[in-house]
Amino acid sequence: MNVKEIGVVIPAYCAGKTVGGVIGDLLNRGFRKENTIVINDGSMDDTEQVVKSKGVSFISHKKNMGKGAALKSGFSLARERNIKKVLTIDADAQHQVSEVDAFLELNGQYDILIGERTGIMSSMPLRRRLTNHAVNLVVSILSGLRTTDVQCGFRLIDLRIFDKVGLKTNNYQTESEMVIKAAMCGYKVGFVPVSTIYRNEKSHINPLIDTLRFINMAVRFLWR
Repeated sequence: MNVKEIGVVIPAYCAGKTVGGVIGDLLNRGFRKENTIVINDGSMDDTEQVVKSKGVSFISHKKNMGKGAALKSGFSLARERNIKKVLTIDADAQHQVSEVDAFLELNGQYDILIGERTGIMSSMPLRRRLTNHAVNLVVSILSGLRTTDVQCGFRLIDLRIFDKVGLKTNNYQTESEMVIKAAMCGYKVGFVPVSTIYRNEKSHINPLIDTLRFINMAVRFLWR
């Protein structure tokens, strides 16, 4: 599948320093401007100005609504434009656009392909490492899949999954919700090894609040 046929959805929050480079790498790789959708999720820096200067499709949330809400806005616009598949990638430049080839090699074999970041656990603070292990364990149990990095934002998604999958959450647990519901609906979920570039950017994940949100989502699945 040619990348010109694939859309891109980029949730961005206070990513003015990095999002321009991500967009540039995508366009250089052959992705079309009109199919590259960036969602400015209430940023307080120059994210909006940087994105607009690139001439790509743009959605603006007036206030910060969460990564999940940004993804849902992007998916909705992509479906309105009859885009069949989208690549999702974070705006902080931790992923290498060149590694999209690994996703394309498996295109058609899975409905969702998720990047599996190599060496991620060893570079994480202990508290976040434990949280990540717990999240992957719970998602594995609920979905019936073996997941080791279910929260990676680097994904190739067939948008037809949303004919059956309805996303209810709005924050970082949305990526886990997507995997669990897709698996429950019989869609195929696969994983692709990818590298990760860590810089000094501050994580927007709140360990306590986002863990509680995830627990609340998981409990709802258990009591369905």
